[in-house]
Amino acid sequence: MSKRIVICCDGTGNELNTTMSNVLKFYRILEKTPEQRVLYTPGIGTLNQDNTWQRLRQKVRSVFGVATGYGLDDDVLEAYDFLCQHWERGDRIYLLGFSRGAYTVRVVAALVETIGILPPDQRNLAGYGLTAYKKASGDKPEPLVSAELQTAWLFGNVAGGRPARIEFIGVWDTVASIIVPRGDRLIPSLQTLRFTRTNAAVKTFRQAISIDERRRMFRLNRWTSPQSYRPDPYDKSSETPQDILQVWFAGVHADVGGGYPESASGLAKYPLGWMLDEAQAAGLTFHASLRRSIADGDTSPHGKETFVAPNPGAELHRSLTGGWWILEWLPKRVRWREWPARRALWGWYLPMGEPRRLPDDALIHFSVRERMAQVTDYRPVNLPTAPCFTDDR
Repeated sequence: MSKRIVICCDGTGNELNTTMSNVLKFYRILEKTPEQRVLYTPGIGTLNQDNTWQRLRQKVRSVFGVATGYGLDDDVLEAYDFLCQHWERGDRIYLLGFSRGAYTVRVVAALVETIGILPPDQRNLAGYGLTAYKKASGDKPEPLVSAELQTAWLFGNVAGGRPARIEFIGVWDTVASIIVPRGDRLIPSLQTLRFTRTNAAVKTFRQAISIDERRRMFRLNRWTSPQSYRPDPYDKSSETPQDILQVWFAGVHADVGGGYPESASGLAKYPLGWMLDEAQAAGLTFHASLRRSIADGDTSPHGKETFVAPNPGAELHRSLTGGWWILEWLPKRVRWREWPARRALWGWYLPMGEPRRLPDDALIHFSVRERMAQVTDYRPVNLPTAPCFTDDR
């Protein structure tokens, strides 16, 4: 009998304590049964530390991880190993993640597309497969089929990689940078890993996106839309349109992906509830009572925990504070500029907290309109002139 395999990868800097991210809440609400195998990985820097120095060290590692991709390989291999152990032909794969964890699951899906899923007794070779896959990526546009990609495909064939499809990817505000040193220049370059923006192995893709995040280290990693889904990896004629939805929500990065104290999580409940609905429509099963409690705030008077309900007028946090501002005054290449109001000089500009740029056809969650009605000074400068809301569709 086929089963559902669910992998939940949390973002760098989220802790396993009272400040739960939406990934951890999603994981708690999921049913864990033989028919629905679930893995939760906290990511780098997410275990709560006991003293100030440990917390500072954790914070530095977390920021470094977001900036450079440090620790990404370990996170990817942990999730991929779970697939190697449990996946059988006919099983459906679901990948969930927030922040750097969102990028992690997109790389896992890309690795599956490139080398397949190794047999359980060959999973010790996964690290070599990841290396082969990464060598097929670069900081410049690659040819459709390069020699490095052919080498990665050959590795998958030799190691017995089993072709598989990804039923569902659900991510909250994907951010990640992979900075690699270059032998031909002094300054390292950003690397985009293959199949992390387009991937024909993915049937359904969902992303909840922050409208109000402005930090330069948390620029959105977009998913290309439209693109195709290929049910049969060997038959291009089997392609159909990929089911893609990317919805924008009020709040900064952790207002969308969660991680603030529960009492200040009213905004984060909207992207959580939306993702639960989308994943359930794609076949996942959840504990109804836990959903009512954790996501909807319908807490039993006899329960040990209290959860807030979704609230469009809830506190919108400020993420661009303190040391984050220092980075905003460091020059950035103009080709990465999102907000046209930032002036450039000699090919460089100062980000200074530039807003994210929403496309004209951006789909905006209805809670944003409700917030604008309740909070008179909430008027994001980056909203399209004629915004399209989810309840207009």
